[in-house]
Amino acid sequence: MSEPEPEVKVKVKAKRTPEQLEALARAREKAIQIRKQNAELRKAEKEMAKQEKQEKLNERKAKVKKFLEPEPEPEPEEPEPEPEPEVVVKKKPKPKAKPKKKVVIVEESESESESEEEEEVVIKKKPKAKPKPPPPDPQDRMRQYRRMKAESNYNSLYKQMFG
Repeated sequence: MSEPEPEVKVKVKAKRTPEQLEALARAREKAIQIRKQNAELRKAEKEMAKQEKQEKLNERKAKVKKFLEPEPEPEPEEPEPEPEPEVVVKKKPKPKAKPKKKVVIVEESESESESEEEEEVVIKKKPKAKPKPPPPDPQDRMRQYRRMKAESNYNSLYKQMFG
């Protein structure tokens, strides 16, 4: 009733000959050398990519700077600068308000006293008509229509269920 214990097999390393050990050592040295060369190559590629990226960035910055700040035009050098006359800017006077029209009505009466009555009538200008509001946006009309449609659907369903 006792179970047999599983046998553990241990692999015994094969003994290598001195020639095999020398070949293994040479292969390891060669592999290390190749890894170093590949690492240097990758490092050089990364450096090149980084420089190219930096150059592109500098070019883009120069383009933007050139666009935002136009180059100042070189001014011709004058041997004797002439004094510039002062420019006086005269402001145009504001238009004066037009005098209001006065209507004078003279009434003559046939009575003995000759007196003139003058009345001053001021004609007021009609106020300008207010500009009409722009027509409603068609999208707003569609939203309003959809909302009304949804409300009517809801109301009809509500009536069917509750009353």
